Amino acid sequence: MNFGQYIVNNYLLIYESLGLLALLFISAHISPKIKTYTRLTILLIIIICIVHNVEFWARTEPYTCGLRFILTSIKYIFYPLIIILLLPITSTFESLKRKNKVILILLIPLFLSAILILTSFYTHWIHYYDLDENNISIYHEGPISKFPYVLFFGYYLYFIIQNAFYLKRASIKNKLIMAFIIFGALLGVILYLALSENDNFTPIITSSLILYFILYYIQRSMIDPLTGLLNRQAYYQDMLQLRYNITYIISIDMNNLKYYNDNFGHEKGDIALKTVSKVLFNYSGPRSYVYRTGGDEFIIFYTKTTENEVKENIKNMQEQLALTEFSCAFGYAQRHQFDEIQSVVKEADRFMYKNKVKMKEELHKN
Repeated sequence: MNFGQYIVNNYLLIYESLGLLALLFISAHISPKIKTYTRLTILLIIIICIVHNVEFWARTEPYTCGLRFILTSIKYIFYPLIIILLLPITSTFESLKRKNKVILILLIPLFLSAILILTSFYTHWIHYYDLDENNISIYHEGPISKFPYVLFFGYYLYFIIQNAFYLKRASIKNKLIMAFIIFGALLGVILYLALSENDNFTPIITSSLILYFILYYIQRSMIDPLTGLLNRQAYYQDMLQLRYNITYIISIDMNNLKYYNDNFGHEKGDIALKTVSKVLFNYSGPRSYVYRTGGDEFIIFYTKTTENEVKENIKNMQEQLALTEFSCAFGYAQRHQFDEIQSVVKEADRFMYKNKVKMKEELHKN
């Protein structure tokens, strides 16, 4: 296969890979660490694609046993490595703390597997080659030839579990889209293995990566950049899309944000907003959607939640805020079957302002 044929056969993969690399240079949403992992992943994809095509060419050439063994070994080792590099990329909805340590741990079985694969040139445990009567190299399976595929699917299972964990608070729509990306790619790999001699999975992985980044950008467009909560745009969207499922709405207003900004600077105000937002997100309970709708204003939508559960969640949030130097006023209202969402928000606002006045009166008394 000459260079022109390689370009033609792999044009879509090259086009998508270079396009994704170009987008990484102009993206303000993606962290430098994620960009680095993505570039490494794309580099591995291109290397595997080249390796696959050279190995495919070597199948019809004489005296290529050693070359084909090396190329096949590279594919066996690099495919799981791609999954490992995808782990921090697809956990960007959450913090990347401890991710480097996890990756180092996950590299241990791959390192041991690489030793097993490379020594198969002598042991014949995984794969080996010999020559036929025409000096063409012939592939042979060893007694544990399926081990590289078991390792790959083991890493992929971990990949699925991680995404299930990081998306546990995501909307049903985002979970379904992510499931489509993950299981669609897995189905493609299985079909390749079951119905084709072609084990070049790089086009599937590249397309999945692009689909993920589309989902990621859509997700980021609905996230408040300072606090990480859902933003006002997401609030208006969910007001329509969740209107038949919302049972309670909480209105929250942070106290004294202007005081912190005026007396300690906006950096202190940002710290205050981040602290409050973290408490609201972590202690709002299940089936909740937390929005920053203004400078110091927050809304929480609850679906399929009882009044007792809402009261308990408010109590938990207030107790956690009491451990900080910041405070908020809370008010909630129930949505009945035919209530307009906006009218329920106004009712929650009314109770929140009552709570705010009460808190000020208690402060003056003390």
